[in-house]
Amino acid sequence: MIKSIVQWQQEAEAYQPELVQDLLQFLAIPSVLDPVTATLQHPFGAGIEMALAYLVDIATRDGFTVERVADNMVVVVDYGPSDASETVGVLSHVDVVPGNAASWRTTLPFSPKIIGNRIYARGAHDMKVDLLASYYALRQLRDSGFWPRRKIRLIFGSDEESDWRDMKTYLEQIGEPTLGFSPDGTFPVVPGEKGVQTIVIKFQGNQMYNTTYMQLISFESGNRDNVVPGVAKAIVRLPDGADINKFLAQYEAYLTNLPVITGIGQYDDGHISLTLYGKSVHGAYPEDGLNAGTYLAHFLDQFEFTDQAHAFIEFLGNGNHQNVFGEKLGLVFHDDIMGDLTMNIGQMNYYHSANSDIRIQFRFPIGITETAILTQVQRHIGGLKARIFKEAQFGNQLHMVDLKDPIVNVLEEIYAEHTHTQKTYKISNGGSYARLLKRGVAFGGQFPDVEITSHQPDEYALLDHIPKTQAIFAHALHDISK
Repeated sequence: MIKSIVQWQQEAEAYQPELVQDLLQFLAIPSVLDPVTATLQHPFGAGIEMALAYLVDIATRDGFTVERVADNMVVVVDYGPSDASETVGVLSHVDVVPGNAASWRTTLPFSPKIIGNRIYARGAHDMKVDLLASYYALRQLRDSGFWPRRKIRLIFGSDEESDWRDMKTYLEQIGEPTLGFSPDGTFPVVPGEKGVQTIVIKFQGNQMYNTTYMQLISFESGNRDNVVPGVAKAIVRLPDGADINKFLAQYEAYLTNLPVITGIGQYDDGHISLTLYGKSVHGAYPEDGLNAGTYLAHFLDQFEFTDQAHAFIEFLGNGNHQNVFGEKLGLVFHDDIMGDLTMNIGQMNYYHSANSDIRIQFRFPIGITETAILTQVQRHIGGLKARIFKEAQFGNQLHMVDLKDPIVNVLEEIYAEHTHTQKTYKISNGGSYARLLKRGVAFGGQFPDVEITSHQPDEYALLDHIPKTQAIFAHALHDISK
């Protein structure tokens, strides 16, 4: 029987009370990479292990075939003929970025809270809501009596926010699904994802103190390459005889003149501690954030530092402040299909007489090479006596599926039917597991014109979008597996 859009959506609505209860428990799990609690059996730590075990529990509860694979890093849930020659993969991840609790206002990151139509928690937007929507979509299909021709496999990974070791192992040991999608993106369908390149700049902080100049004792901002830093902290020592109150007044004036940022300056035992708060967002869209690290460096750039401290501050505060499209590095580049190159300075660390580093993540379209990006960074390094290299990372290759492929056309059609819109597609700055499949696309669950809050404080998802997303996923799995 051919179902109407209304029927698909009404079926999905019936699951929402149970889905929300499962979701609240899922969001309460702090599934952040934790090397301290990592073991051979639980390679990413206790929180991520709890999240994987939780999915095993609910799939077992609901009567699905469920298994731990890829050296315990991946959970798979299967539905359909075990001897099918083709598989539809749905690739999600349980891991989330750190909570950064101090920046939250609505609730603590792992204490999910419903306020009106919003559910707040770390991972609500990226991507526990959409992971469960895809799981319940499979339940919806099974409960309706549908039996696919292709096997449907839900693939729940655990290292997407870091190094993708889970999927590397999965593909090596088990192989690639025939086609599929990752609900870790946006609607409508996303057949293309930009390449991702991380440039690492390593150097030594100043070895000697010169009391006639400002001294940078330490500078720290950011802890993930794919997150725009929302906080930056520096400890400085003023030159001999300098007016401490004047310096603190200058910092206060800088903050006052830029009301989009805030901060605190304090004197303590011969040192001045500076903290600056910007706006943390996903590093795929740095233009939406306020990089606290480059703002703090921009303030410090007006003062005299020496040698590597000076070069570090100048590179960040002058050479790359508000430089999300790479113009100051000579890297402005646009492709008509895939859009603009963007860059995010995700981590900045300076330590006196110790190893220091800057990490920059680029998202680039077809037409520019990784070598060109590396070369331009090298040309603009200024006085930094640094070792500069490209960090090799699995899964960061540029990805584009043929726009005529049925996986693109079918999903375009289904989304258009459910939303009463025209068939179209998008290109993503972000990276999903879909780029690992030759016939893989990102598909949902972000609806257009909805605020992107992944990786941000007060991350949330809209409750009334969950059944809509589930219905679209169920319809999509039905049509591409039958």
